[in-house]
Amino acid sequence: MPIKIYSTDKIEIEKAVLYWIELLAEGKYDEAYLLTLHDPYYQWSPADIKSVINGYGLPDEMLKEKYRVTAPDTAIINSNIHPYKGIELYDDSAKRRHSLHSMTIIGDVCYDLPINGEWSDLSVTFKILQKDNFIMLELNEIHVF
Repeated sequence: MPIKIYSTDKIEIEKAVLYWIELLAEGKYDEAYLLTLHDPYYQWSPADIKSVINGYGLPDEMLKEKYRVTAPDTAIINSNIHPYKGIELYDDSAKRRHSLHSMTIIGDVCYDLPINGEWSDLSVTFKILQKDNFIMLELNEIHVF
């Protein structure tokens, strides 16, 4: 069941993203997958998430663990890469209905991932979807930004 966030406060949204990242760091790809909504366009599966991370943004057919997500609180900042943690909430004029879910798109997240102990330029993007009194994250892309 995707996680429900009962506030549009950016700190609460970031906590949900960090929890998702922690699950990846623990190798819990199935659990991370279940915490988010999914647009069939991206065709994500837990194995695909692992493969794209292992390949640093490209699918790794061998599924060797070349690159892996590490805990955000232990990742160091590389002098060349400063982690990007963008959470944007749209104003009312930019909000729109999601074509598949009966929810409203109210914003997006772009968040760099900590890889092999350092913050990287491999990013995850989510749509922020709202229904009634809660919001949910929809996994979109994992790519080098």
